[in-house]
Amino acid sequence: MGEIKLVGLTADEVERLIYDGLLGDYLVNPSVSVSIIEYRPFFIDGEVKRPGGYPYQPGLSVNKAAALAGGYTERAARDKITIVREKDGRTFEFTVTVSDMIQPGDIITINQRFF
Repeated sequence: MGEIKLVGLTADEVERLIYDGLLGDYLVNPSVSVSIIEYRPFFIDGEVKRPGGYPYQPGLSVNKAAALAGGYTERAARDKITIVREKDGRTFEFTVTVSDMIQPGDIITINQRFF
């Protein structure tokens, strides 16, 4: 099969890619199982009590990420949250809500609200 580029793929997508690569003359119905041992950390900055990098866990929302970082400060604007995300070598920045899911490697910024 050789080398396979896995960056940005889910475990299910990797399984399918390997399955398709093994399927052929020698293997009629290959069994493939992929497990992710460790994800890239996410980073959270701005109006949280403990900004920094944290281990990613599947199903992590912006709100849960903020909770891991000690919670929001009193100056946090929960409606002004941005994420910087890399995909396919390109960088994207977009606004999210507290219920949006994050991905490994995301950089979350909780902006300050104005009084």
